Amino acid sequence: MAIEEVCRIFQEYLQESIPHRLIAISKMEVVEQQWVKELYMPSIKAVTERDIEQHTFYPNQRRDEVIRNIVKGIVKYAVLSHRWCREGEVTLQEMTSGGTKLGKPSSRHKLANFCQRAAEYGCGFAWADTCCIDRSNPSPEELDKAMPRMFRWYRNAHVCIVHLAESFTLDDFLRDSWFLQIWTLQELLAPVRVKFYGRTWSPIHNTRADNDKADQRLLAALSTGTGIPVQDIRCYWAGTERVREKLMWASRRTSRQVEDGAYSLLALFDVHMHVEYGIGDEAFCRLMEVLLQRSQECDILAWAGVASTKYAFLPPSAQGYSAQCLDPSYNPSHDHYRLRGDQDMIVIDGRLRVKLLMVELHGATFGDEIPFLQDGYHACALFPKGLPSNVTMNHVSIVSSNKTPWRPSKLALGVVDYGWTNDDEKGLVEKGRTHFCLLFGVDDTQTSWQKLMTDKVVTIKTEDSIAQLLETILI
Repeated sequence: MAIEEVCRIFQEYLQESIPHRLIAISKMEVVEQQWVKELYMPSIKAVTERDIEQHTFYPNQRRDEVIRNIVKGIVKYAVLSHRWCREGEVTLQEMTSGGTKLGKPSSRHKLANFCQRAAEYGCGFAWADTCCIDRSNPSPEELDKAMPRMFRWYRNAHVCIVHLAESFTLDDFLRDSWFLQIWTLQELLAPVRVKFYGRTWSPIHNTRADNDKADQRLLAALSTGTGIPVQDIRCYWAGTERVREKLMWASRRTSRQVEDGAYSLLALFDVHMHVEYGIGDEAFCRLMEVLLQRSQECDILAWAGVASTKYAFLPPSAQGYSAQCLDPSYNPSHDHYRLRGDQDMIVIDGRLRVKLLMVELHGATFGDEIPFLQDGYHACALFPKGLPSNVTMNHVSIVSSNKTPWRPSKLALGVVDYGWTNDDEKGLVEKGRTHFCLLFGVDDTQTSWQKLMTDKVVTIKTEDSIAQLLETILI
C-alpha cells in the first residue's frame, strides 16, 4: 500500500522544485508535469518504510528530508547551460508542433547531444531554457514564476551539462564567452553536479569523473577565472549575505537585456520581485532596494562610477562593484561590514537616509578633464587639501556629466563603515584601519550635501582614532 506522505512530498516536489516543462528524452518531446507525475507515480507508490529506513544516514535525520531525497533519486533530470546560437535555438513551438525539423542545424545538434549526455547520466528527462520556456510571447506570470525558481531547478537537477562552444580543453576553457554571460553565474553555482563539455561535446577535463565540481584542479581554475572562492563554487547557498562580494562576481558579466542584470541575480540572493522589461536600469535599482532592506552590510554602498538615473546612492548595474573600483590594499573581512556603520539606513521617498561620520575638507584642486569609461562623462583628479594631518586618502577622480560639470566649493568625506561606540550618536574611525567613504560636495547656492561620483571607492586611513558625532545625511 502506498505511503500517503511519500505521495504528498512527491507532488509538492513536482510543483515547487522542478521545471514545469521537461523534455522526455525517449521521444524528444516537451511534456508537462502531469505526464511526469503519471510516469513516476507507480515508482513512488512502491516506496516502502524499509526504503525510508535504508536512506536514513544519520540519527535524527528528518523523515521528510529522507523522503525528498528518495523522490529526487527517482525523478532524475538534467539541465543545460550554454550560450545561445546566433542563428537561433530550437523553440517550444517547434518542439510541440509535431514537425520533423527543429530549428537550425547547429541548435538541433546541440539539443540532441545534450539529451544524449543526459541519458548517459541515467536521466529520463532534460530541461533547456530555449525550448522549455515559451519565449514567443512570454507572459509576466510565466516569467515571474520561472526566474526566481531557476536556481532551485538547477540545484535539484541530477546533473548540469555545460556546453562551451568555443573551447576544447582545460587550457582554453576560461576564455569561452560562457563565462561572460550573467545568466550562467547561477548556472555555475546552483548545481551540485556539473560536467563541462567542449565544442565537439567531449569532456573538457577528466573523462572518467562524473562531477567536475569534485575535481580540485578544475575547481582551482574556475576560482581563478571567475574570482569566486572554491567553496562557493562547490557548494553555494543563496541569501543576502556578502552582497557586495556577489555583485563583484556579477560585475564581470554582461546581459543582452539591461533588466536581466538584475533578474539573473534574484535567485542568488533568494529574493523575489516582479519581472518587467522595458524599465532599463530601474530593475537593478529595485533589486538593490530589496537588498538594502534585508542586508545589514554597509559595504553595499561601496561602489564607484556613474550613478543610476533613479538613485544617486546606487549604481545602474553590478559593474559599479567591480574589483577595479577598489584599491587592492582595501580588503577587510566579510564580518567587518556586519558589525559597523548604520544598521538602520532606509530609503524614504527615493532618497537614502543614513548616518555617516563626516570629515570635512578645507579645500581641493582638480586635475584636467579626461574622458571617462562611459560616454557623456568625464573625470578629473581630486587633490584634497585640509585633511587632518594624521589622515591619508587614496587617489580618486571625480566623475561628472559633460553637460553639467560641477566644481563644488566645499567637500567632505562621509565615513560609512565606522566603528560603534557606547554612545549611539557617535562613530569611530579606528587607528590603523582603512575605512571607505562617500564623497560629498556643496556650493554657495546649496544648503545640503550632494553625493559626488568617483572612479574608485574613496578610502581613508588614520594614525589616530577619531570619535565624533554622526550626521544624518539624505542622498
